[in-house]
Amino acid sequence: MEYIKVFFSWLLTGFLYLMGGLDIALIAFLIAIVLDYLTGIAKAFYLGKVSSKQGLKGLIKKFEYLVVVALCVVVDKLLGDTGMIRTMILYYFVANEGISILENCAKMNVPIPKWLIDKLEQLKDENDGTKEDTQG
Repeated sequence: MEYIKVFFSWLLTGFLYLMGGLDIALIAFLIAIVLDYLTGIAKAFYLGKVSSKQGLKGLIKKFEYLVVVALCVVVDKLLGDTGMIRTMILYYFVANEGISILENCAKMNVPIPKWLIDKLEQLKDENDGTKEDTQG
């Protein structure tokens, strides 16, 4: 039993190191990817379109998000370890996953307030670099 505890301790420590440490941005991101996956499964059941192939594709996509975050941690370390790039990508992914969660809910006829969609799109745009300058 002790070996199992040690194994999982090492595994979690390694994961958190690769993700740049545990902070609110990472917690929000992990919650968002889990909720997006779960609402995707719920939507599939609701619409009668459950597919193990689609579910696996979703898991692979979530894994690739983790790879991108780990890459951003490495880039941050190379550029002076400010954490800015990692944080920006985490905010971008949280916004992207949030929009996906709302889309999943909307396809199940859950009413979604427009202001919430707007806020998530604003967060995504700000961290995507596509927000237009309105200063003229």
